[in-house]
Amino acid sequence: MSDTAKHNILFLDDNGDFLLSIQDLYGTMSGHSWNIHTATTPDRALEILDTGRIDLVVVDVNMPIIDGIQFLGILQRRHPKLKRAALTALATPERRAACLANGADLFMEKALTPEGNKSIFVMLGELLQWTPREGFEGVLRKVGLQDVIQMECLARNSSVLEIYNEHVLGQIYIEEGQLVHAVSGDLVGERALQRLLSLPGGSFELAQFQPPEKKSISGSWEMLLMNAAQAIDESVALREESKANAASANRPGSHLEETLVCNLAGDTIFNATFHDAQARVNWLQSIDQQAAKLGQILPLGNFDRLETQLMEGRAVSLCRGGKLVFVRVSTTLGIK
Repeated sequence: MSDTAKHNILFLDDNGDFLLSIQDLYGTMSGHSWNIHTATTPDRALEILDTGRIDLVVVDVNMPIIDGIQFLGILQRRHPKLKRAALTALATPERRAACLANGADLFMEKALTPEGNKSIFVMLGELLQWTPREGFEGVLRKVGLQDVIQMECLARNSSVLEIYNEHVLGQIYIEEGQLVHAVSGDLVGERALQRLLSLPGGSFELAQFQPPEKKSISGSWEMLLMNAAQAIDESVALREESKANAASANRPGSHLEETLVCNLAGDTIFNATFHDAQARVNWLQSIDQQAAKLGQILPLGNFDRLETQLMEGRAVSLCRGGKLVFVRVSTTLGIK
């Protein structure tokens, strides 16, 4: 190993071409202050770890025989003080939770663009340097807010994340490694947390902890982040569905009028309606119940969509993944 390198980093991936590109790219980006080691198998990675000092291991999740999640568990037992990051081409909430549960300090999706590689480089650099400190600042497009929260919670720190962009200002409170409160405008608790985590860009500052006036969040931070990620994914899918619905009307003046998302119990997850939200929830629950009865009578498969033609447009009701969604599109200008 090079004595001049400031950090020794080991990448484990079964794709040799990927490792060569990473070795060249991140070596150059770090000004050769990163001494990058590579291994294509877990046993080779363990040999490297046993023969010299490694500061950080970056593990591919999808590997044959012993996958990255299993290997993270091995590292947690054999090298508990070693910093560990997981890298995958398919990032899902389930994989994120499994990697974190097995000792990963950071979970990231493999980059497809130069900008994405820069973001990964920045986050790995932050992980290498990470120590509890006041006044840490970052940019949301370069540093993932979920990853900052993740590292603060893993370190059992107490801090306040102050997030802001052109339109939104909010705070996330972390006390001894647990999410305890979030506020953004008139939103409080998990809804505020989800709103802040869904921001496409902005800035944040990691400030000294001050106890909030009240605690609005409870539960494990892993589950809270997973729920937030799922809500964000559903929101994106909903926007795409709404765009498709508006386009399919194929009439000048089509306009998205209202959107509502709730769970099967009727708890509202997202509400952008000028009408009685409870009436929409009752309507969705009624459709879900009638569809279940119909499915028992006729072998027509799972019902998940109902389109209703209205005098001034149409409405779409969706039942998918344990969520109920109502979308209404008008076909006249300026009428709600």
